[in-house]
Amino acid sequence: MEYEVLKNINQIIERDSKDTTYKFALLRATIEVIQEKSPHIVAKGDRVIMPVGLLVLKWLEYYYPIIEARLPQKSGDNLSTRTLTFRSQFEKLTDYYQNKGGYDVFYKDFIKCSYPSTLNTTIYYLCKSIRDTITKQPMRYIGGSISNNHYSIFKKVEGDQRLSKPNKLDVEFMIDRFGQFSIPKDYFSVFEYLGSFITGTHSILINWAKFTVAKGDRSLSMNKVLPKILQSPLNERDVSISSRIFDDYTQEIGPLYCVWSGKKIKDDRNIDHVLPFAVWRNNDLWNLLPSKKKVNGDKNDRIPDINLLNQSKDRIIDYWKYIYNQEPEIFTRELKVSLVNKELLDQKNWEIIAFDALKDKSRYLIETRGFEAFNL
Repeated sequence: MEYEVLKNINQIIERDSKDTTYKFALLRATIEVIQEKSPHIVAKGDRVIMPVGLLVLKWLEYYYPIIEARLPQKSGDNLSTRTLTFRSQFEKLTDYYQNKGGYDVFYKDFIKCSYPSTLNTTIYYLCKSIRDTITKQPMRYIGGSISNNHYSIFKKVEGDQRLSKPNKLDVEFMIDRFGQFSIPKDYFSVFEYLGSFITGTHSILINWAKFTVAKGDRSLSMNKVLPKILQSPLNERDVSISSRIFDDYTQEIGPLYCVWSGKKIKDDRNIDHVLPFAVWRNNDLWNLLPSKKKVNGDKNDRIPDINLLNQSKDRIIDYWKYIYNQEPEIFTRELKVSLVNKELLDQKNWEIIAFDALKDKSRYLIETRGFEAFNL
């Protein structure tokens, strides 16, 4: 069961709506509340109940530095539209504390309930807006790619308490009066034991960076070390050789046809990463095939569905054979390194073996890793 939950979490992260950062903030907050062993967590039947107010407190932590830095958190979110639900309310707070110590001072003031009384209305409506955002948006939609139902994982626990503005909002009020939510016990268990790996706080990369900082001199910091550990030699899409190859194709053989739709490509040629670059940084020639611009845009960072691959099989293999004739050494080397075992590739029907390997890799990315499939 826990393996199935992990698969579902992968799918939620990759496929559920990415219009805002709310999904990530809700998952992170839930995991941290669970791993802090809050005394307000209660098991009931096959679900575990927690206060929404603890999530609101976490969101205040997460979003303060982001709002202060005016970073976008929603599609179209910028200083002119301010489409993040609670951005304008939050900015009143960050602006007030800007010259008074900023983030740290605000958080200490809030925890100790020592903030100025003049801020009570601002803080109350900000926290209420965050609460409503959490319960009406990510709680409602998380898991939609799995079940197509609202509140399929997170459920609000309905109560009869009416919410009214206190003389001064504090954490106790939020815990008592902001309502409750529940999640299934098996999700609770995964979050409890593996949550820090899901959020990355105890990931191999973070621990590697921390170790490096600890063993270095005082000039080293996580901000300096972590980008170096994360650095990759392939940060850009490179389709230059493929573009030249397909230019030659049109001169020698005739018009190109979109690898996915089969429609003739005119002046709208794109070179598509079959397995998206955002998912797997791979600029191999076998992974770069011609498509119509609109089809490539629709595909975006999705993985070609197995049925689509089967429908496109002849075009994929025909393009592979042409690429092989143009650049046999590069094409064969790349194919052996990243797609097919070299002993298998030495067989006569290498193109069928390579195509089956492409399907296996796509199936793995869709079914195990949880990436979204693309079909026409």
